[in-house]
Parts: sequence; structure tokens; C-alpha cells
Amino acid sequence: MIKGSVDPNVLLTNARAEFMRSFTEAMQRTVPRCIEDCFIKADDTYSSLEQGRLLDARTVLVERGAYLVEQLTNGMEHLLARSFQTTYSTYRPSANFNTDNLTLIDPTAFEGGLRLEEITSRFRSEAEDQLRDLNIRIALIFEQEVTNERENPFRPYLFSRCISSTIERLEINPVLFDILLDRISDNFLSFVPSIYASVNNYLAQNGIAAQLQLKIRKSPTASGHSVQPHTDQEVDETSDVADETFGGASTPRMPAMPQPQVRRGSQFEQFFSSAMNRASNLITGKRSEATPSDASYDGVVGQAEVGHSGSHEAVSTGPFSWLKNGEAVSDAIRGFFGGSQSVNQSRGGASSEQAGEFSSSASVAAGGIAGVTQSSTHSTSDFSHTGSSLDRGSLSSSIPSFQKTYTPSGEEMFDGRGGLRNLILEQRGALNNLASSIDEKMTIDIVAMLFEFILRDTQVPAEIRAQLGRLQFLVLKLALKDNTLLTQKGHPARLLVNRIGSISLGLKQVDPSGIKITKEICRIVEIILQDESENPDIFSKMLDEFDAFIAQELRASDSQTESAIEGAEQIRNRTLRFAHTSAQLHEALLGLTIDPYLQNFFETVWVYALELADREDPKLAHRLRLLVPDLLWSIIPKSNEEERTQLLALLPIILRTLKEGMASINCNPALQEGLMNWLVDAHTKSMRLNHSGTIHKQVSLSAIHQHFNNFFADPDLQNFDALKKPDDSDVNKFLDNAIKELDIKVQLLDQVYVKELPKESSEEIPAVKDAGIDQVMEQLKTGVLVEINLGGEPSQGKLNWIDPALTNVILTLDGQEQPSMLSVRMFRRMIAHGRVKFLETEPLFERAVQSLLKSADVTEAPKLA
Repeated sequence: MIKGSVDPNVLLTNARAEFMRSFTEAMQRTVPRCIEDCFIKADDTYSSLEQGRLLDARTVLVERGAYLVEQLTNGMEHLLARSFQTTYSTYRPSANFNTDNLTLIDPTAFEGGLRLEEITSRFRSEAEDQLRDLNIRIALIFEQEVTNERENPFRPYLFSRCISSTIERLEINPVLFDILLDRISDNFLSFVPSIYASVNNYLAQNGIAAQLQLKIRKSPTASGHSVQPHTDQEVDETSDVADETFGGASTPRMPAMPQPQVRRGSQFEQFFSSAMNRASNLITGKRSEATPSDASYDGVVGQAEVGHSGSHEAVSTGPFSWLKNGEAVSDAIRGFFGGSQSVNQSRGGASSEQAGEFSSSASVAAGGIAGVTQSSTHSTSDFSHTGSSLDRGSLSSSIPSFQKTYTPSGEEMFDGRGGLRNLILEQRGALNNLASSIDEKMTIDIVAMLFEFILRDTQVPAEIRAQLGRLQFLVLKLALKDNTLLTQKGHPARLLVNRIGSISLGLKQVDPSGIKITKEICRIVEIILQDESENPDIFSKMLDEFDAFIAQELRASDSQTESAIEGAEQIRNRTLRFAHTSAQLHEALLGLTIDPYLQNFFETVWVYALELADREDPKLAHRLRLLVPDLLWSIIPKSNEEERTQLLALLPIILRTLKEGMASINCNPALQEGLMNWLVDAHTKSMRLNHSGTIHKQVSLSAIHQHFNNFFADPDLQNFDALKKPDDSDVNKFLDNAIKELDIKVQLLDQVYVKELPKESSEEIPAVKDAGIDQVMEQLKTGVLVEINLGGEPSQGKLNWIDPALTNVILTLDGQEQPSMLSVRMFRRMIAHGRVKFLETEPLFERAVQSLLKSADVTEAPKLA
């Protein structure tokens, strides 16, 4: 029933008006886009024939654009009128097309139907979440217990049929028909979510929530009657081509897949069903009355916890057999995760917000565990009842058999009603029969519940969730061997799941079509499933490959970004070389008594010449490095004639090398003259006989060369420690000069924000850490989306490149033509001051853990009150 006093007829009438308003506005914007699109595609094509067709199509749009919008509007009004007449009605118009009538005379009839189905599918996929919510709201208005897209009067089929029929009425060449159908459909696609969003918003404002109530259905069994919770929706996403409303062809529907008969009513199922409902209501701020499943849960747990005279004996024999006597479910689950996830943590901060986003969507399938098992298209099979040779208690050794037998393809992961199958829950009975300890049973249930949240996390596209869902048995196998997978964030399997989830959040920004990344994820999942080593290192290897793939895709996303990344890499390499050379020189000079003037020259002037030579001329670089020990030896007082003779032979080489090095960096002439005057005096003193010696008096040229052995080695450009000293002014100065010299076409955000943020030392910059993990750096990955406050206005950005040295990032911001560069140090400062935030505030696996804890806590709360 609809809460409130709004008449359903009024609701539907106003919703229809809102739909038509949004549709008309979308088409008014679509036609100009199509005109421009036809011109661009005509300009890009190498075929003169195709170019002519595109230009002809453009002419039709230019000349008849207003008429086309008017006809599209009228056509949609006609379609809506017919659609409302058949909503949740047994009457359906007869189709005037069937495969028996196909002849060679008109082969396009069947192809046209398939084409409409393909376009409808694209519209459906583009607005998956909004359409699902609208299906539910329509079902609520008509007081239905299940949803069916075919019964939604605003279903995507209306869009494709309206566009096709309107173009047909233009009576144009069939070739132009195909072009216009493609161009209008493609350019209209992005408006579909907003059209459904406007209708959803109107219905939501009038009290129609996108959540069906859990119903209790009784069905007879061999032994009597069992109570079966019936879940939210049975989404029929079969093509609407059969529902022709004004002419055209139809295709027959596929028969529904048979659903398995599964036992209901266990404490575990009712706990999870109730937990998800309660958590969703709490997060979204709704305090609804208890559903039948809530009451059932309270009663069952109450009976399990309190036996005769308040005892707790019944717990050990029921489905919650892993509970200790008197222990609450929520306490047991928190204890399983090491007790580190407190109630406050699981209820607070950004994690609660993230959990709410998909707990609310999870409540769409409010049956929880029961709903998942009911929606399976494959019947469960208990090994203990099928004559399997597997021994009871050999759970770990049996998991590979489950994985091979019951892991479906990506397409088969869908249950046929819009949901994804929880494979562990389907085989929970068989798995529990093989479990030999309480820990194993609890691990089965915990992994099953975590995947239930992952499979319902709508921040991740359904296709990718399906691929992650195929890893269920493998994750269970690893968790049984080593529970750090569930308790430690750094486990390789967990990191891979989180990385895939993070990329999925910004999938359209990284890969607009989604095809390449989805294909790569499928490849990775297949490799992991086929690996029989049972070594978690396979996840680390696949994570590295996935990171490399994402980095390459982002790098090549456009020429400006690629150019900016190449420039940033040059800057990094030059700065790193300078930092290492400076450190090598400083280390070599330690312990030597050197005139301050000469030491200052080496560390502030000569090091620049060394960096340039290292980069451009290795032979010159070696001579410039040799100059340092030669020059130091040359000014040491000479005690005998042999040393003076050696110095006289070396001086021309020293002077020539000095001039060559200073000329390469365009050294100030005054500085060069001052150095030469200083050297004349120093060499004059060193040549005097009977000079009062210094501590360097007895040092030979070969000995001082040996002292500088490490200085002659090539810099280690894979060691980035030299760049992590924020107080090194020389390195920072070199970095700034390198950026100016290379003149990269990039916006330098450090210069924008350095004046806006307060000055602070490195120790004052807070690092968000958890259990020794720097969460900022953990989330700082390529492809991740951020919101950045630029000029007082928040703007979304995508991290296209992150320097392996963790010094700079390249990101692209919405509305900005040029990519932007930001130092990691400034990025951390901006995070600390609220000027930057990650759009994914918590990774996928952590969201699942927090939602599980929240659900357990909220479910226990009424009993504790």
C-alpha cells in the first residue's frame, strides 16, 4: 500500500507529465548534438560514399529538426497512452510478426526487431540503477509484490520504439534511416538516466520509496507448511520488442528459468535479512516499523539465546552453532575481525556514508540470504546427500571441487531477475556438512555475508560485480587457510578486489565504453580461477598487471595528457639525478678539510654541470666528476718535485674541464672570473717549497681518487629517497627550474594553493592512518576519482598519473582543457584542509566489512534496549 493520502491516479498523471517534460527537453538538446555529430563523423571518414550519406542525414536534421522533435513528442504521448493501458494487465496487443512468416522478400523485419532490442538494452544499461528504482516504485503504486520492467509504463523500450517509428514517418532512404537511428540513439543515450531520475525524484518526494516490503508466503511441503520470505523484485529484462504498440515486429519471449526449491526460515537467513533492512533504514534515516522478518528474527534469536531458566544451551545445536554460549551475533562477528572494528567505527564517518549508499540498494532485495538463494537459477546440491565421495570434515580440500563445479561464467552469475548469485549461500548446506569446526562454519557464513554486500554494491557495475562474484569459493578457500584475508587490509586478494572496485567507480571517466577494462578484469579473473597453486601471490601478480594496464590506458587517453605525463617523467628523472648527484658529492666531501669557497662552488654550481652532463654526455660527465678529486689534490701543498711536476701536467686539464663544465650551464662570467682568481692564489701556495703542511699534505692523487670511488658510480634512479626530503631547498629549486625549462602545457596547482593554505612543517601535516597504513597513500592510485576545490568551486578530477617517486600527480579536471600537476605533498595538505577528497572514501572490501558490522550492531540494538 502507498503511505500517505496521495491518489495513485494523481501520482501517475503527474509522473507522466514529468517524464514527458524531461523527454522533450532531452530531444530538443539531442537533435543539435546529432547535427554536429554527423558533421564530425563525415569529416573523419575516409569513404566518400559514407561521407555523403552522413552529410545527407545532417541535412535532414537541419531542415526538419523542429518537425522531428514535435513528432518524437507526439509519438511518445501515443506510446505512453498505450503503455498505461497495459500496465499490470493480462491484456497484451497481438504481435503481427513471427518467424514463420519470414521470406527472402523482406529479410529486414527480423533484423529490425533485433536492432531495436539492442538499442533498448543500451538504454537500460545506461540507467540501470534509476530504472531499477522506478520499477520498484511503479510496483508499489500498483500494490504489487514483485517488479517487472515490462509492467513499467516508462520502460526503455518506449525510447527506442519512439525514435524508430518517428524516423520511419520521415519516409527517407533506408540507408539514411539507419544513420539517423544510430545518431539519435547515441546522442540521446546520456539523457536517459536524468529522465528516469526526474520521475524517481517526483515519486520519492511523494512518499514512494524504492524498496519493496518483505512478504511472508506459505507454501505446502511434504511435512506440512514452511514459511518462505518472498523478496523484493523479479526484474524481467527481456526485450520489449514483442510489445509493439504501433506497428512493427516482435520476437518471442524466452521462457522463465525454473527456480530451485530451497529451505527457508533458518536463524542465519532471518538474521541477515533483518540486519540488512535495519541497517538500511538506520543509514538512510528511516525508522520504519518492524517487518515480519524482523519479528521472526527477534523471536528465533530469543529462543536460541534463552533456554530453560535463562540458559543458552540451544545455541550450540542451531544454525548459529559457531556462537559461544550467551554471545550475541554482533559480538561474535566483531570478534571474528579481531575486535578492532568497534561499534562506533562501524557506525561513523565516511564509511557509514559509503555503506548507506549500497545498503539502501541492498534493501531492494530485502530477503537477504533467503532472497539470494531463491533467485538462483541453479539448484543447490548437498554433497552429503548426493553420494559424493568427499569426506565430512575435509572442507579445505573440498573447496577446489566446489570451485570447478559451481563457478559459473560471468553471464550465468546473473539470477535472471536483476540480481547476482551468492554461490556460497547456494552451497551453504553442503559446505557446512563438510566443516569440522566452529571456526570453519563461521568463516563460511562471514565470507558469504561479505560477498552478499559486495554483490549488491551499486557503485560497481553489475558486469564487474559478476566477475568478482566468481571468486567466492577461491576467497573462501584462502580465508579457511589464513584468516588474515578477512582481518588485514594488506592481503593481496583484498587489495585486488579493492583496486578493481576503485577503478569501477570512475569506469566511464577512465574507459568511456567500459569494454577494455571489463575485458581486462575478465582476463584476470580467469587466470586466478585457473591457477592451482593456492598461492595468494597470484593476486599480487594480477594486481601489478592491472595497475600497469590502467596506467597505460590513462596515459594514452589523449595527446595532452600523454604529453604532460612525458614532461613530468622528464622532470622527475632530472630532479632525481640532481638529488642523487648532490647527495653523492656531499657524502664524498664529508671528512675532508676543504676551503669553504671551493666547497660552496662544488655543491651549488658544479653539481648542475654534473647533472646536465650525466643526462646528455656520459663521457663528459665522467671528466667532470674526475675534476672534483683532481682539483682538491691540486691545492694541497706539494712536498717534493715529483708532485709539483705532476701538478703542472694536470693544471691544463683541470682548467679546460672547469671552463667546459661552466660553459655548459651558462655560468655567470663574474663567478667564473672569481673562481679563476681564487685558483691562481691556491695553486701558487701549493707550489711553494717548505710550506707548513696540512693534514692533507701526504695524500697522493691515487689515494684521493680512491676516496671518491662511490662518487664515480652512476646515480641509482630507482631509489626515490633523495626526493623525499621536503627541506632540501636546492632540490626544490632545481625542480622549479626544470618545470620552467621544459615548458610543459600543464596547470601547476601548487602555485594556486600555496598562497591559500597555511604554512606548516612536514610534521604538522596529518596523515590519516589506520593500523600502520597511510590511507591517503593507499588510495592514491591511477584512475581514482577525486573532488578538488579549485577557485572556491568543487570539481571532479581523475588521477591520470602518479609519479613512482610519489612526488607529483597528473590529473584531469572537469571543465579544464589542460591537465593539471600537483605535488603529493600539496595533495596531502589539501586533504588535511578539506580542499580535496576521494570520491570513494572507503574501498569495496572495507565497505562490505563495515556494512556487515553495522548490520549486526543495528540488528542487536532492539534486543539490548
